[in-house]
Amino acid sequence: MTPRELARWVLPPGVKELVKRALSVNRQPLFPANAVLVNRHAGDKRCVVIGNGPSLKDMDLRPLAGMVTIGANAFYRHPHAVEVGLRYQCINDVRFLVDEPRAIAWHAEVAAGSPRAVVILPWSTREFVQRRGLYQGHAIHFMAGGDPVHDAASINLDPTRPVNIGMTTGTTLCIPLALAMGFKDICLVGFDANWLADIHASYHFYANNQHFPEFDSVAKERPNQYETELVSVLREFESHRLLNERALQMGARIHNATRGGLLDMYPRAVFEEWLRRG
Repeated sequence: MTPRELARWVLPPGVKELVKRALSVNRQPLFPANAVLVNRHAGDKRCVVIGNGPSLKDMDLRPLAGMVTIGANAFYRHPHAVEVGLRYQCINDVRFLVDEPRAIAWHAEVAAGSPRAVVILPWSTREFVQRRGLYQGHAIHFMAGGDPVHDAASINLDPTRPVNIGMTTGTTLCIPLALAMGFKDICLVGFDANWLADIHASYHFYANNQHFPEFDSVAKERPNQYETELVSVLREFESHRLLNERALQMGARIHNATRGGLLDMYPRAVFEEWLRRG
């Protein structure tokens, strides 16, 4: 049994969280190039974080042109993606970053669909991205994930060190990045979190994925038992709750302007009204 496995069984949960927090505080920067992201937009105050949920299908996102936007994965497929012009493109699912022809073709489409975006990718994919020359002409930052924590105060939002929260691209990269860059008023759209509402239906705003058809529904995507899916979704919902608590600790607010959806830990907002608030 490794020391980590032994600690998992011997140490009380509260002690483990304290140890994680101490290690996080004392750890030296691992990714110094990401320091430029810290408080980069402290003067901008507002941003919109865009998921890929089915509610985006009928949303007019053209008013976001000129705003700072942080998008996940295949947002380039939205009919208003060109007008929006993502500022930050986040991809964290390593299944999109396997060195194979379909992944290379998919990333070429993402790059072409978000020509001005700063691209945020997992550190583990750095060699693949560089070897294949992906995202030429884009600024690229690589971020790493750390051991997940279960209290808001222990969340690390310093991008020079591993981010220790989240399950999906939204909770591991997009929302932590928005907080790290200094935004105080963050609006979420397309965060439906409907993966288990109907496992045979698409959980994206697009009907099918040309390059990765196994991602068209949970039933196609994974051969896992429903219990396994429940555990994964529970961890994702916990991550959203902790991120909301962390934002409040920092004096920031995250509003959920997704049309429908299941995330109930954030205060709700009507998208058009949030935009008019200015």
